[in-house]
Amino acid sequence: MPEQGLSLATDEALVLVALPGVQQFIVEARSTSDVAGASKIYVALGSLIATTLRDLGGRLVFPSSLDETSGITNKVVALFAAGGPSILVNQAEVVDALRVAVEAKRREWLRATFELDGDAVPDTPGFPLVQWVFVPSAPGGYREQWMQAQRLLAARRQVRDFRWVEWRDRALCSLSPRWPAEVKAPTGLQEHEKATLSAVGWVKRRFRHIEGDEGFPSTASIASAPYRLAVLEHLADDQVRAAATELRDATREIGRAYPGMARPETAVPGLPVIETELGAWIRRASGPWVYHDQWQPDSLAREAGAKDAAPESFRKAAGRGRSAARRLAARLDQLGVPALASYLAVVVQDLDGMGRFLSGEAASTSGTRLEVTPERHQEISGLLQQVSKGQRDLLRTSDFLSVPVYVGGDDLLAFAPAAKALLAAFFCHEEIPDSLRTSSTAILFFHYHGGLQTALSDARVLLKQAKQRVPGKHALAVGYVRHSGAGASSIQPWDNGASADGFGIFSSTRASRLSPRLVADLDRDAEELARLSEVSKRLYQAELSRLIRRHTEDGAAADEATKVADVLDRLGRHEASKWLEERGTGSWPQLAARVGVFLRQEAR
Repeated sequence: MPEQGLSLATDEALVLVALPGVQQFIVEARSTSDVAGASKIYVALGSLIATTLRDLGGRLVFPSSLDETSGITNKVVALFAAGGPSILVNQAEVVDALRVAVEAKRREWLRATFELDGDAVPDTPGFPLVQWVFVPSAPGGYREQWMQAQRLLAARRQVRDFRWVEWRDRALCSLSPRWPAEVKAPTGLQEHEKATLSAVGWVKRRFRHIEGDEGFPSTASIASAPYRLAVLEHLADDQVRAAATELRDATREIGRAYPGMARPETAVPGLPVIETELGAWIRRASGPWVYHDQWQPDSLAREAGAKDAAPESFRKAAGRGRSAARRLAARLDQLGVPALASYLAVVVQDLDGMGRFLSGEAASTSGTRLEVTPERHQEISGLLQQVSKGQRDLLRTSDFLSVPVYVGGDDLLAFAPAAKALLAAFFCHEEIPDSLRTSSTAILFFHYHGGLQTALSDARVLLKQAKQRVPGKHALAVGYVRHSGAGASSIQPWDNGASADGFGIFSSTRASRLSPRLVADLDRDAEELARLSEVSKRLYQAELSRLIRRHTEDGAAADEATKVADVLDRLGRHEASKWLEERGTGSWPQLAARVGVFLRQEAR
């Protein structure tokens, strides 16, 4: 790398700027608002860096377009040519311009968050963290520059910058212990919004207010979206409409007692707009309130930050709300609507080996190796942005009722209702063309009252394990964490979507309903069944069919049991979890069956 201030040669020089730590920053969350804010912060920073390099005269390679809705990644690549009055060819000036732009944006966000008028803002060491490499023209051209940039960036990541920050008499941030909490919170907060957060944490949590964004649906709103869609579709029914009206009126009383408790929130994309006041309330504000266990007066009062016992009028309103939620559920059950789900899923997806692919060392799914040129990289960047837009648009439809968080083409993070998660993951997988690499996916189901930070972290760990354990990657991992903390997961190859279809038949909306007792029998007889699967596939599947007929609701028909046995056998033979590392060959369907039982019970 040249020394600071050294002018470039006549050919183009490559500048690569990276924003590391995106996943950690997103995982450090207590609410979906934190997750959305973290994602948007990095998208805004990536867009700012790309715009700055372009305005300095750089030719953008990644991203090829500055359309933030089409995905802006956390790495920006630009080429600078020597000559011309508008072309900046001095390394120090490029870096200084980036530093000034990022620092100005940091200060802008902090001033807006804490409503500061002066120049003084809280210190945030390590945020945002920007790493850059600068590679002059090379005899080997762009390919040599690209390879050198990757090596330099890898070396730069090994360097840790530590800056002193005053910790005296300050608590740790409840989102991230990397920073001390601010002594004074932003003004204008409701009692239930107050928290022990650092300056960075407050920027993340208040980001939608800073930018004037619409916000992000809560976990309860996402989990209940299919159920609320059914409510909207049945509003013409007198009993449904009466129960929904009573539910709305009860929440209004809650809001009068504790302002801010029952405010409308961002609607889940895909829920239809109904031109009535009741329809609008169901779409935007009913998410948590359709759960009858939400109506616990003492819990609601504590959530609102009340210091005294809840008043009697409040307790009566809570009783009416709970009764209305139960009446609504009973009527919808009569109308054949699946029961209200308490689980949702976090879906994470990542393209396999993109670094090697972009370096021309690994082939695409179709078997083509990439020529490492600026033009081909720009094409790939444009293709990734097309994938990003396609996935985002797909997830936001009424077919999936899902909420994309971070969609960059090669990386996806989204929330989906339990009943929609497998299909959403499948169709997002199908959006990736063969001219790119294969993708691996992890789907983790969790309770809407569960720890969001734990779910996000566990999903990332599950994705990493899937990539490590499936030969050639292209893995699908499906797991769950119950509200009690119990959980399981199954790691499979995508196998042209067959694995997703296999898990899909266990959904409670399908005919095949597994019993938890089946898992107990599979665990008890695991060794014998595995040996039998090696000796005779026919006898093994016959035994599986017998167990399935024995342990399904009302007994399964022979042909249906055989179908389920075939699926469990295939999933068992392809299981790639660590649990099986010392268990030898054969079929081990226990983990897939556990996941299947969960899906049967909760994916509705």
